[in-house]
Amino acid sequence: MSANATNEPNVIYDPNTGLLRLSGRSSMQEPKKFYGPIIEQIRSTTVPTFIIELKLEHFNTGTARSLYQLFKILEEKQTMGATILIRWYSDAGDEDHIELGEDLEAKTSLKFQYANY
Repeated sequence: MSANATNEPNVIYDPNTGLLRLSGRSSMQEPKKFYGPIIEQIRSTTVPTFIIELKLEHFNTGTARSLYQLFKILEEKQTMGATILIRWYSDAGDEDHIELGEDLEAKTSLKFQYANY
């Protein structure tokens, strides 16, 4: 999967390794349509480890809701024994972006790693 418009992020997903990488901007009008298939793929993937790398330089509130849904699925997988690693990337000094990650992290039992681009 890859972005087909400038307001959709680049997506790399490997169901064999559990790696999901989202990068770029995510401000499409209907994020549920974009993220729904990704969330369903994660839901149906059975690997022992999921690595989620979020390098989103900008995203809208609809995307935030979709990310929250993704994290809830990952939380379920964690309770079933999967290891979940979420890397939240931000520009150095972008406190607002870091706070968005912290807000999403606080709504789940998942632990995020924070890093700069």
